[in-house]
Amino acid sequence: MPHLNRKILLLLFLLPFCKNKQSLENQIIVSVEQASLRAEPSEKSQEIVLLRKGQYLTDLGEVSQSESQTAVGGHVYQTPWIKVQTAGNQTGWVLAWALRPFERQQDWLFQKRLVCYFGKNLAIRRNELLRQFEDLGADERVSDVWRESDLLRDTFLSILSRRPETGGPQPQFEWLNEVLPGFLYQKMGEGSRPYLFADFIFWQQKALETKGIQDDAFFQTCLAAFPNDSIESFFPVWKFQLSDVESASQLGTGQHLKMFQQIDQSMTLGSLFATPLEILKEQILEDIFEKDVRYWQSGEKILAEIGQILAAPPKCLHARELEALAIRQKMFEEPVKNGVVVNLRSGE
Repeated sequence: MPHLNRKILLLLFLLPFCKNKQSLENQIIVSVEQASLRAEPSEKSQEIVLLRKGQYLTDLGEVSQSESQTAVGGHVYQTPWIKVQTAGNQTGWVLAWALRPFERQQDWLFQKRLVCYFGKNLAIRRNELLRQFEDLGADERVSDVWRESDLLRDTFLSILSRRPETGGPQPQFEWLNEVLPGFLYQKMGEGSRPYLFADFIFWQQKALETKGIQDDAFFQTCLAAFPNDSIESFFPVWKFQLSDVESASQLGTGQHLKMFQQIDQSMTLGSLFATPLEILKEQILEDIFEKDVRYWQSGEKILAEIGQILAAPPKCLHARELEALAIRQKMFEEPVKNGVVVNLRSGE
């Protein structure tokens, strides 16, 4: 019985400490000389009160769905708005650039930005993914992490593509470089949406550190698709770039056949990366079959490469795909008659 009483006393002693610890986690401090507490997350919204440097606020856990840019002392700050409560129980929104957490967190602003753009659930999912990088271990784990990374990348980009433009200054997206390990931010042309491209050197290095070779072979295949700088782009090795947004097929240079053979080598080692390899194969086939594709090489060179593929069919190509390739071969024998544009390199 005395032992039980000691436990109860210990719990009663720790309870205020736990509550205080929890409250400190929600405390933020005004870090600039003065900042406006506004009724809504907008510079045009009503100012409730002027906050002073060093003033303590309670973070209410809500983040605006867009960022605002503010010019201060020759610098432009772009941050989301944070919903807070003052010691006097006044509630409103403050720009995050003017705040810092009581318990300093290196990525506090970054985490707020994640929620601003992608929501709490996806922010949590991204953070869970980063923890998986700490213990990859074997190629099975790398396969899972790559699949989740690729899916999150596509999800993030889809969300960004649907964001309405406010008509104000264009958002800066350099912070996207920190969103996913192994993915780099690039802006594709003036006024276009941001994009995240895989850095396959990063992924290959991770694969080489793990047990198993299926991940090694898969990322080697990806590197073969982007040999110039190992960074994914809209212009893999089987395309000839014409402009920032246009390309022509390089069918006839042997690159399509080489990629099919590289995919075969990866697939023979196991099925861990079967799905992304199949997607890669489909992209190469689209470059051969798509109606609007134009071809950089001459008809003779194109027929020669198709002939090589059909003479020793890669194992990754199914019977129906080979049949379609044979039909396409017939079309290249009379390209003008069949509405196929070849030999762009000649300028004719």
